[in-house]
Amino acid sequence: MRILYYNKSSCYMNYNYIQILNKLKMKKFLMVSVVTLTSLVMNPALSCKALAISIAATATGSISPPTTSRTELINGDFSITVNSRNPALRLLGDGVTEITHWTFDFTNDPNLSQFPNGGTLNKALLMLTLSPRNTLITTDSTGIPGVKQLKISDSSGVPSIGTTGTITFDLLDFGFTSADILGAFNNPDTNVIPWFYQNDAIISFAKLELYAVPEPLTILGAGTAIAFGTGFKRKLAKVKKK
Repeated sequence: MRILYYNKSSCYMNYNYIQILNKLKMKKFLMVSVVTLTSLVMNPALSCKALAISIAATATGSISPPTTSRTELINGDFSITVNSRNPALRLLGDGVTEITHWTFDFTNDPNLSQFPNGGTLNKALLMLTLSPRNTLITTDSTGIPGVKQLKISDSSGVPSIGTTGTITFDLLDFGFTSADILGAFNNPDTNVIPWFYQNDAIISFAKLELYAVPEPLTILGAGTAIAFGTGFKRKLAKVKKK
């Protein structure tokens, strides 16, 4: 379709026509963007897949630390102390009746600045590599000191005595809430979560990975920026081809 005006206002009329066409194209683009973004907001499963943000922290130590008769033994990122029910001075590092403390520090995670630490978690995966040293491991527990803990026996994959294995929990399936975890994440020190394990195993590796989805308005804002950025890139590419 083409419109030509052979009078003094022809330039003006052609300019207006081009403006109208551009507006129509922009409206079409906006409609597609809104439909796409609305589907993200209204479809939690889709938005979780597309926009979920995760952060992770780890702690490592030796599978066979030296034993000592002190009140504390440092094993890499782990601090092993005596169980309060036992004498102050006893053998540490043998994995029997002792408490292991450590901190999950998320400070250096590249996604930390985008992580919605005041939102709701949709996953909180705890991974532990442990070496059971006593049959009483069935009574062992792990968790956030003074907040929440879970029983190791709740896992069906606990390695047998004298062996080493890895077990994984989604904390949200074992009584932990987003408030429990993010409350510890934000207080008293930000971006870290204190953790413990007791009593009858050596912990040589631990990992905590948190998954969260931004609030719908945040998703909409992020999606809008992505959509407009993509649209302008396509438009620029078309102009360069001409």
